[in-house]
Amino acid sequence: MATALNLTLRLKQDAATQAALAQVKAAFAEHIQPAIDAALMKSEIVHFARVVVIDDKYIQVLTEFDGSKQVYTTFFLRALPEVFKTIFSLAEDVPPWEELQDEDKFYEVASNYNVRALGTKEDDDKAGYLFQALGNTTVKEIRAALAK
Repeated sequence: MATALNLTLRLKQDAATQAALAQVKAAFAEHIQPAIDAALMKSEIVHFARVVVIDDKYIQVLTEFDGSKQVYTTFFLRALPEVFKTIFSLAEDVPPWEELQDEDKFYEVASNYNVRALGTKEDDDKAGYLFQALGNTTVKEIRAALAK
């Protein structure tokens, strides 16, 4: 069954952070996106993913994935440490990266900034609404069906 991550972080507004954010935005398609693509393909659990910056005040990592939130966050901490180090370095009120490298701390912080969607989800009321056109079909099941 799919689960959503709506990681939403308030960005620091000082000049240095805003300059770093501009560099991230400029480098994203060519340098950051390929690393994310490779990790997402390797994971075999992510249905959709996107990174959104809102008015240079918030950054969101929005994904839909199969399985446990803890397993998911641990995989991406290991697979994309530089990406998340960069994202969290831009954000207000998050622990330093040295602390976030601990899997439990990373999961805790990611959970604390996972904004709940409106509505309800049958199997996880804490998550809020998430429509699933294919029901509980996993990425692996979809790939296997398409390969036939």
